[in-house]
Amino acid sequence: MPEHTADLLSCWMKRGGSKSQKKWWRIIPQCIWWTVWRERNGRCYEDRSNSIQKVKWNCIISFYFWCKEVGLEDIDQFVDLLRSL
Repeated sequence: MPEHTADLLSCWMKRGGSKSQKKWWRIIPQCIWWTVWRERNGRCYEDRSNSIQKVKWNCIISFYFWCKEVGLEDIDQFVDLLRSL
């Protein structure tokens, strides 16, 4: 496990094979942090919390829509990527 956040991001950036997969691996950490940040805010400021399964689902849904936004819409490759996680 990397010791510092920068080292962790560096590991993520080296993942993937095709050009689109490399783009996905750049999006994944941001999506995870965004989802965790939103969950944290919900718990701290809105007195709401989700189960870990719901947090994961929110992350996957956000990831899918972020990929669509940048033109990475190949659903077969997307499903293969999710299976590899």
